[in-house]
Amino acid sequence: MARRSSGFRTAVKIVKAIDRANKQAIRESQRREKARQRAEAQAIREHEKFVRNAQRELARQVRLKASESKKALKDALLDANEEYLERCNDRAALRKQFIQEVLK
Repeated sequence: MARRSSGFRTAVKIVKAIDRANKQAIRESQRREKARQRAEAQAIREHEKFVRNAQRELARQVRLKASESKKALKDALLDANEEYLERCNDRAALRKQFIQEVLK
């Protein structure tokens, strides 16, 4: 003669299955949240790296522009000095020529 169960064991099994499924869902949710946080942190780090590189490039461009400006000023001063010396030499030659003409 088979005994009929009261359904308590079945109910316990169902509750345990629901509990296991709930725990698994919580673990999956936590895993997804951690993955999302890692991806967000990675995106933030990449953005900060991009910003640092952009600032570094901007500073390099500013230094390069300042260097080119100084070089251009130096070249302009050298050219002006050469022109001044050339004019001085021309005037000296004219003075000598004028003196020669007067002495003749």
